[in-house]
Amino acid sequence: MIVPSKSEINRCGELVRKVRYEGYPLDADDLDHAIEVISWFRAQHAYPMAKVRYGLSSMVRTEGGDEVVSQRLKRVPRIVRKLQRTVGSSTGRTALARLEDIGGVRAILRDGAELERVRRRVDKNWKSDYRRPPRDYIAEPKAIGYRAVHFIVVRDGRAIEVQLRTRGQQQWADAAEQADARLAARGVNLKDSEGPEEMLEYFSAAGEVIYRREYGLPMSFEVTRRFNNARRAVIAGGYYNA
Repeated sequence: MIVPSKSEINRCGELVRKVRYEGYPLDADDLDHAIEVISWFRAQHAYPMAKVRYGLSSMVRTEGGDEVVSQRLKRVPRIVRKLQRTVGSSTGRTALARLEDIGGVRAILRDGAELERVRRRVDKNWKSDYRRPPRDYIAEPKAIGYRAVHFIVVRDGRAIEVQLRTRGQQQWADAAEQADARLAARGVNLKDSEGPEEMLEYFSAAGEVIYRREYGLPMSFEVTRRFNNARRAVIAGGYYNA
């Protein structure tokens, strides 16, 4: 296969997005070629991702953390879905060659204190390799309740996403993923903050409770009441059993 240019990579990504989400007519040979290009581009992230994982594992060990570090390459359907999600976004459409999370590495830390130590070390060692400033979803969580710290590190010309999460933040994310899989037919897609108001509020409230517990912050009456009310609402809505 001839190494495709960035413009060819972007063109193929856009073609497959349009076929998948807009019913764009494309003959089988052209579609096969476009998917082959996307798959090739995806594979180019594997070795840079492994380098980032080894480096992050070393930093976690240096800070005395439990070494729970994983890696993943985003699958082609998820890549195409990500391209679709950027259509009409406030920041503008993202072309395939500019996606920042095809390769991802994640560290799950014991608690907030351990996460902060690893965060400082990552910043010290890799700051010159950042594509852009880190996104701190702990200080500024997403409305759905998602919390983590994201870095985009460039290795061998490829952008690799690094996520730092506490154990509680990982449990929250696992629960959201399980809900998405179980309730997709009911319009639940928490990863994209889509779903009934009861589910969105429940996960937002749960994220706040987990955050306060892990960071040793007071659990106010209002926070507790909010979570209990949200829990009753999702049970009443049939999303969970009592």
